[in-house]
Amino acid sequence: MKTSSKLIIASLSLMIVSCASNIDKTKETTLAQYSEKDIRGKLTPQITSRRDALIAFGVPASPTDYNNADNWHYHSETVDRRIYFLIPFINDRKQDLLLNFSNKGILTDYNYSER
Repeated sequence: MKTSSKLIIASLSLMIVSCASNIDKTKETTLAQYSEKDIRGKLTPQITSRRDALIAFGVPASPTDYNNADNWHYHSETVDRRIYFLIPFINDRKQDLLLNFSNKGILTDYNYSER
């Protein structure tokens, strides 16, 4: 009886220890809500305005005086690392979106990257 109880306790301890996670969303922005396909659908060069970008993605990370700037940068970062039964799963996500506007406030081009 003592051996089976020890085996059960050891098995339960191993299961509890083997399932762990580290999730950090403190640097996540509204950009994290979108996939590359969604972004392509929201941004159309020569049509999308600064106002449209603000409605879709919020205030850019830089520059601070975005109203008078022609280049906007959005950044989002999520750390998602988990261990299930001693098998690690890393689902980190880093997104960058660069928007370039004309003097009239119309999108000229953009660049999206995800790592």
